[in-house]
Amino acid sequence: MPIPFYIINMQGCEDRWETTLKRLTSLHLNAERFEATIGKNLSEEETLKWYCPKKNKKRYNRNLSAGEIGCYVSHMRLWQKMVNENMPFCVVLEDDLFIEASLKDVVDAAIKLKNWDLIKLSDNRNFPFIDSAPLENNLTVGNYKKAPNGTQGYIISLSGAKKLLQRKPFFRPVDVDMQFHTEVGLNMIGIKPYPVAEDRSFISEITSANAGSHSNRSTFIRNLIHRSSIHMQRRYKTADLVKITSE
Repeated sequence: MPIPFYIINMQGCEDRWETTLKRLTSLHLNAERFEATIGKNLSEEETLKWYCPKKNKKRYNRNLSAGEIGCYVSHMRLWQKMVNENMPFCVVLEDDLFIEASLKDVVDAAIKLKNWDLIKLSDNRNFPFIDSAPLENNLTVGNYKKAPNGTQGYIISLSGAKKLLQRKPFFRPVDVDMQFHTEVGLNMIGIKPYPVAEDRSFISEITSANAGSHSNRSTFIRNLIHRSSIHMQRRYKTADLVKITSE
């Protein structure tokens, strides 16, 4: 059974879905559209089912915007779909991407590995691997201490989906929560060269959905708590590469 691909796409942005799908089909890959949640359309009651503002104020440096909440809910709904359908793996892509021809090779290599929960397919800061190992087709797998931010593209296993669903209700952005991997025991790796990169010619959906930019309200104490937490998190590798690459 081929590994399913999902493109998270917001209603009204179908042109982005079509563009990304064309890029995939040119590589003989197919995908399903997964409709994104629009954060500003959630009622207060619906929002509180997913997002905890009290934890946010205690443990993150700023309030989340409606767009960031909608983004996280979209990913979380897709993880829940995996659990409901007992899906072993899936590829999750956002809809503002450049996609390299190596994507299929990366996916084929990923499913031969063991004991991983999430594989990063992009990193706009190009953080280095701590440990690495060669794969076929000139690919390299590795782990991190500084886990990449962004959710432009990743492969997730069923075990990874179950672990990340423990975060409901969440209080940080989805990509930041992935960086706090030890909280849920998430085994996260990357495969380079990364086959996915953000296409910045598209306007950010988060900005559009929130009718503005990310929230930047903060205090000295909130910033200090978050910076201390992320500093402590970076003491730990995101995965044990030996267990992942062992025969």
